Amino acid sequence: MKKFTQHLRTFLILIGWTAFYLWLIGLIMNYFWHFNIFEKRYWLIISKFWNAGGVIDQPSEYMFLLMLILIIPGWFLGFRKARKISYVRLFFFPIFWYNDYIGRKYANQPSHIVLKNLGGGKIKKQTPQQMMEEMISSRMPPVKEKKDLNSNKIRSSFEQKNKKFHEKMDAETK
Repeated sequence: MKKFTQHLRTFLILIGWTAFYLWLIGLIMNYFWHFNIFEKRYWLIISKFWNAGGVIDQPSEYMFLLMLILIIPGWFLGFRKARKISYVRLFFFPIFWYNDYIGRKYANQPSHIVLKNLGGGKIKKQTPQQMMEEMISSRMPPVKEKKDLNSNKIRSSFEQKNKKFHEKMDAETK
């Protein structure tokens, strides 16, 4: 099964590379020399030129001839390179590119975050009983402050007020 998948992959690469390469060569030849390699009439023009004793003397004609000669070796070279490409990386290129971009962006940032002023020092080990008491006390409503109900303080406060009242009354009667 593994050989079959390898042959299938090679066949698909062969088809894809050939289609892409022919499109690319046709585009280049048409752009630079207005020559369509897929039409017979263009090949007949070259044949007539050559049979009539045409001479290649311009740099563009040399480049055209070199391009025609290198079509086949270029296809083989490209096919060898295409077989080595990881197509998963090719299809998911935007995701890999973004991941690399983020990695480069934050490369000089610290690898961990340091949080300061969050604790009060060392953590004390507690017994389960202490932990339960702390949890219960944290959930209980706060204790309201009770007024000081010490009878001596109340009595002395009442006596002072009473004394001031009598002094005031005596001061008014005089």
